[in-house]
Amino acid sequence: MLRVSFYSYKGGAGRSTTSWNTIQRLVALMDPSAEKPFVIVDTDTESAGSTFLYDAEEVFIDGANNQYQSVQRRMTDKTEYIFRNDSDKEKFFKGMLPVGNKYFGLSEAKDNAVLLIGANTNKTEFDSTGSTAAAQDQISNFRKNIVTACKACGAKALFFDTPSGTQFLARKSIELSEIIVCCMRPTTQFRKGTKRQLIEFIKEDLEGDYEKKYILTPTVVCLDPDQEFKISGEKEPRKYPKHAKTEIEREFETVNKDEEEKVKQAFINNVLKDMLDPTPDSIKKTTGYDVEDDNKLVFGIPEIKRFKWFEMYLAQIVEEGGVLTNNDMIAINRYEYLAQTILKHRLN
Repeated sequence: MLRVSFYSYKGGAGRSTTSWNTIQRLVALMDPSAEKPFVIVDTDTESAGSTFLYDAEEVFIDGANNQYQSVQRRMTDKTEYIFRNDSDKEKFFKGMLPVGNKYFGLSEAKDNAVLLIGANTNKTEFDSTGSTAAAQDQISNFRKNIVTACKACGAKALFFDTPSGTQFLARKSIELSEIIVCCMRPTTQFRKGTKRQLIEFIKEDLEGDYEKKYILTPTVVCLDPDQEFKISGEKEPRKYPKHAKTEIEREFETVNKDEEEKVKQAFINNVLKDMLDPTPDSIKKTTGYDVEDDNKLVFGIPEIKRFKWFEMYLAQIVEEGGVLTNNDMIAINRYEYLAQTILKHRLN
């Protein structure tokens, strides 16, 4: 079972939007089914990005619909799941909201191929510090009722839309994942903060003997050729996106010399920079969008102009046969590249 966390050092990186669009590309590549579904888990119980994106904030409020269990309910649920047959597995998956048809363009018959476990946006029912015995008990339930049960039921993939920073459920989601997509804007605070946090995660991996891959994914990358800025005292202006890419490459090239050698090596081996590369021709052939503007300067996920109003617009246009701009096509290419990068580096 593929296990992926979409993470960012701080809010505002487009983490939920990136997860939604990348999962859509993975749906086409991996072909989930009702028997082997994709399960999306919103572990950001404070901001609940995915829960809002899928218009499910009312669904997971306790008492609103007892059929669908929120993340919080699963963390306090001590049910011992025993899967004797397909009927038991089907019953377990019925506790999740089907979103395959409305949001991923699947047929109604395949609606259950993509399922959502949303957050209860009315309240938080766990110790967010993770330091108490009750919190550890809740995380045990979380692992048992989501990760272990999904694997036992034959889920094809499990995706976590995590909180930002070092919040309790962000750390636990990452601990339970094999691939972490690290969303970050190309700004100074994001570069430095993301690097520092990745070093800490890698130290925890080494201590716990975990094997993980972190896909560095710059987001909202400005591709407008006329964007430039000049710093006082410099002769020539700095131009996007070339300057931004250079700064990211420089930031993630090395680790502080004071770190242990094993940390330095693990950082080099496990922080993947595929998304800093331009779009491969094979990706353009897959999507059918070989546009002139998708050139060697394009990296990460571009600033998608339509997303300033509606994060799901790309999929809707494609499904309805509408007209795509060059900016839209570049974005689809990049999401396809991220999806294929995830599959390329999966560990099992």
